[in-house]
Amino acid sequence: MPLQPYVRPNIKDPGDDPVIAMARDRHAKNLKNEATRRLYSGVTGAIVHKELELKRLETEIKELKAGVQEYGDQMDLLNKQKATLEKKVKVAQDWMDAFDGSIGPFEAKYEESKATVKVSYDYAKGKYKASLQKLIDDFGFHPAFKRWFDEF
Repeated sequence: MPLQPYVRPNIKDPGDDPVIAMARDRHAKNLKNEATRRLYSGVTGAIVHKELELKRLETEIKELKAGVQEYGDQMDLLNKQKATLEKKVKVAQDWMDAFDGSIGPFEAKYEESKATVKVSYDYAKGKYKASLQKLIDDFGFHPAFKRWFDEF
């Protein structure tokens, strides 16, 4: 058998085969549909994400409104308490002013009496010191050695 040179076999083009062409078209259509499905899925996911974020923000807004309402109620309560306390302070201040007006002359007289007593006390203290010195000088009295039964 003599050797023949290599001849490329005649291979049929697969694109010419209608079954293969239909399978390729079906595959291309499926890829296109999958890409479209992914695109819609991404858009749907983004929409769902934004809807969830919107619901979360609406919940936060509702909570903030409730907080603002509660804060306003607390402020009203504190303002009422402040007004009540200011009234009590005014009543107490009026009473103190009346007390100072009525007790003022007595207080001045008391201070004058204290000054008079101080003068008398200072005079008596000086006389006691002089008499003690006379005991020491005349009788030899020594205050550190005084006994309980000594008469002076």
